[in-house]
Amino acid sequence: LPKPKIVAGGSPTFPFHCKRKDVDASPGTTLLWDAGYGNQFPEMKFLPAAVLLTRILSKPTTGILCFDLGHKSVAPEMPFPRIAFLDLEHSRQISQSEEHLVVEYDDLTIPEVGDEHYAIPKHICPTVAKYDTMVVVREGEIIDHWNVVARTP
Repeated sequence: LPKPKIVAGGSPTFPFHCKRKDVDASPGTTLLWDAGYGNQFPEMKFLPAAVLLTRILSKPTTGILCFDLGHKSVAPEMPFPRIAFLDLEHSRQISQSEEHLVVEYDDLTIPEVGDEHYAIPKHICPTVAKYDTMVVVREGEIIDHWNVVARTP
């Protein structure tokens, strides 16, 4: 009989299993690191590779911004914050529906409707599974498209 193949580990245990002989490490999220594991395991020093582009759709009232990051585009199973904005430090996520993410924002610089912002999901796996392809951007230019082969058709 052939020797059994051992596949072990997930994102949190990847640093241990990748050093084991005769074990294939199963890194999971390390391929597209997210904000959740990034905060929990800073010693791993992985860089986020999946960043979401979002826009402000409306400003329903003073201090409230509405983005196009609803359940259909980013995983809703985690508590708030569900994303980490790269450029809105003084924001607090307060609500999410199928189409929208509602954020309180108390900075004196008031963003405008249509402004683009970038965010890293707290949990990347369900977010990536929503799409057939990913757009690869380097230094502001689209350089490739990747098929999401782990996605269930």
